Amino acid sequence: MDSRAWNRHIVEKKVECRVGERIGSVFLYNLSVGGGMLDVAQLPMVVGDAVEVSFGGIQRSAGLVVWAHDGCAGVRFDTPLHEAVVRHLGFNPPELDFEAQAPRDRFGRVLPPIDAGERPALY
Repeated sequence: MDSRAWNRHIVEKKVECRVGERIGSVFLYNLSVGGGMLDVAQLPMVVGDAVEVSFGGIQRSAGLVVWAHDGCAGVRFDTPLHEAVVRHLGFNPPELDFEAQAPRDRFGRVLPPIDAGERPALY
């Protein structure tokens, strides 16, 4: 079971990152108040590296690489981000138009929602 202190949000954005004297763009896959996962193939990192991640003009956060594997790294921030920053950067799926996306029968009529109640016993 995965027990995390904060909810992760899918981000999928390029961010600037500094590791020591090296600076480069990395791909931020997900983000939480306490850290995030980076694609570090272009800017290799190892566990224990001190990093600084710049989220555009919004905020900079210092942190520590806590895991690194197969071109990705997990960073734990020294100071947690504000939840509003995480929500702002996070992926927001588009609102679905139920009528346009609803399943239909072979005559084009919208099918009614499936009852979430108990199913009858099968004999």
